[in-house]
Amino acid sequence: MEESLIPILEKEGRSRRWLSWVGFAGETKKVGYFAGPMVAVTLSQYLLQVITTMMVGHLGELALSSSAIAISLASVTGFSAVVSPFAFCFYLVLT
Repeated sequence: MEESLIPILEKEGRSRRWLSWVGFAGETKKVGYFAGPMVAVTLSQYLLQVITTMMVGHLGELALSSSAIAISLASVTGFSAVVSPFAFCFYLVLT
Protein backbone atom coordinates (compact mmCIF):
# COMPACT_ATOMS: atom_id res chain seq x y z
CA MET A 1 0.00 0.00 0.00
CA GLU A 2 3.00 2.30 0.08
CA GLU A 3 3.08 3.03 -3.63
CA SER A 4 0.75 5.49 -5.23
CA LEU A 5 -1.52 4.31 -7.97
CA ILE A 6 -1.49 7.72 -9.60
CA PRO A 7 1.45 7.64 -12.02
CA ILE A 8 4.25 10.17 -11.75
CA LEU A 9 5.37 11.29 -15.17
CA GLU A 10 8.78 12.77 -15.75
CA LYS A 11 8.46 15.71 -18.07
CA GLU A 12 11.08 18.36 -18.68
CA GLY A 13 13.14 17.44 -15.62
CA ARG A 14 10.37 17.86 -13.06
CA SER A 15 7.91 15.32 -11.74
CA ARG A 16 4.20 15.95 -12.10
CA ARG A 17 1.28 13.85 -11.03
CA TRP A 18 -1.36 13.15 -13.62
CA LEU A 19 -4.70 11.79 -12.60
CA SER A 20 -5.97 9.35 -15.18
CA TRP A 21 -9.11 7.23 -15.30
CA VAL A 22 -7.02 4.10 -14.96
CA GLY A 23 -5.34 5.43 -11.82
CA PHE A 24 -8.65 6.62 -10.43
CA ALA A 25 -10.30 3.24 -11.07
CA GLY A 26 -7.41 1.40 -9.45
CA GLU A 27 -7.50 3.66 -6.40
CA THR A 28 -11.26 3.25 -6.10
CA LYS A 29 -10.88 -0.52 -6.31
CA LYS A 30 -8.33 -0.55 -3.48
CA VAL A 31 -10.50 1.67 -1.29
CA GLY A 32 -13.47 -0.54 -2.10
CA TYR A 33 -11.69 -3.58 -0.69
CA PHE A 34 -11.47 -1.80 2.66
CA ALA A 35 -14.82 -0.03 2.61
CA GLY A 36 -16.90 -2.87 1.17
CA PRO A 37 -17.11 -5.01 4.32
CA MET A 38 -17.84 -1.96 6.47
CA VAL A 39 -20.67 -0.93 4.16
CA ALA A 40 -22.06 -4.48 4.21
CA VAL A 41 -22.06 -4.60 8.02
CA THR A 42 -23.72 -1.20 8.35
CA LEU A 43 -26.42 -2.06 5.82
CA SER A 44 -27.11 -5.42 7.46
CA GLN A 45 -27.51 -3.75 10.87
CA TYR A 46 -30.04 -1.29 9.47
CA LEU A 47 -31.85 -4.00 7.53
CA LEU A 48 -32.05 -6.17 10.65
CA GLN A 49 -33.99 -3.44 12.41
CA VAL A 50 -36.23 -2.77 9.41
CA ILE A 51 -37.07 -6.43 8.79
CA THR A 52 -37.78 -7.05 12.47
CA THR A 53 -40.11 -4.06 12.61
CA MET A 54 -41.90 -5.19 9.45
CA MET A 55 -42.44 -8.69 10.81
CA VAL A 56 -43.75 -7.45 14.16
CA GLY A 57 -46.01 -4.97 12.37
CA HIS A 58 -48.27 -7.87 11.39
CA LEU A 59 -49.05 -8.55 15.07
CA GLY A 60 -50.73 -5.22 15.81
CA GLU A 61 -50.16 -1.63 16.86
CA LEU A 62 -49.18 -2.33 20.46
CA ALA A 63 -46.62 -4.97 19.47
CA LEU A 64 -45.24 -2.70 16.75
CA SER A 65 -44.80 0.29 19.04
CA SER A 66 -43.26 -1.72 21.86
CA SER A 67 -40.86 -3.55 19.55
CA ALA A 68 -39.82 -0.27 17.90
CA ILE A 69 -38.92 1.15 21.31
CA ALA A 70 -37.08 -2.04 22.27
CA ILE A 71 -35.15 -2.16 19.01
CA SER A 72 -34.15 1.50 19.35
CA LEU A 73 -33.02 1.00 22.93
CA ALA A 74 -31.11 -2.16 22.04
CA SER A 75 -29.34 -0.52 19.13
CA VAL A 76 -28.22 2.41 21.27
CA THR A 77 -27.23 0.66 24.49
CA GLY A 78 -27.46 -3.10 24.16
CA PHE A 79 -25.22 -3.74 21.20
CA SER A 80 -22.46 -1.54 22.57
CA ALA A 81 -22.68 -3.29 25.95
CA VAL A 82 -22.39 -6.68 24.26
CA VAL A 83 -19.58 -5.74 21.91
CA SER A 84 -17.45 -3.75 24.36
CA PRO A 85 -16.39 -6.66 26.65
CA PHE A 86 -15.42 -8.79 23.66
CA ALA A 87 -13.45 -5.95 22.12
CA PHE A 88 -11.68 -5.38 25.43
CA CYS A 89 -10.81 -9.10 25.70
CA PHE A 90 -9.38 -9.09 22.17
CA TYR A 91 -7.37 -6.01 23.06
CA LEU A 92 -5.92 -7.75 26.12
CA VAL A 93 -5.07 -10.88 24.13
CA LEU A 94 -3.39 -8.98 21.31
CA THR A 95 -1.26 -6.74 23.53
